[in-house]
Amino acid sequence: LGPDLWRVVLVNGGVKLTVGGPALDKLKVLADAGCSILVCGTCLNFFGIADQLKIGTVSNMYDITKRMFDAAKVISL
Repeated sequence: LGPDLWRVVLVNGGVKLTVGGPALDKLKVLADAGCSILVCGTCLNFFGIADQLKIGTVSNMYDITKRMFDAAKVISL
């Protein structure tokens, strides 16, 4: 984990990565290395998986957009 990767933000269908599957292990590695993982709470509710969250911090779009705006670099996938 390089010094430039300090936060992962998951929105829309990306929130499904926090409840299971092979990506969950990779997210745990990032979290253990000090990377914060923000997860859109509205998106979790939309997909009906809010109670299944296994990693990350539930956030809202105000916080997510503010943090993305303040970031020096944003990578979208």
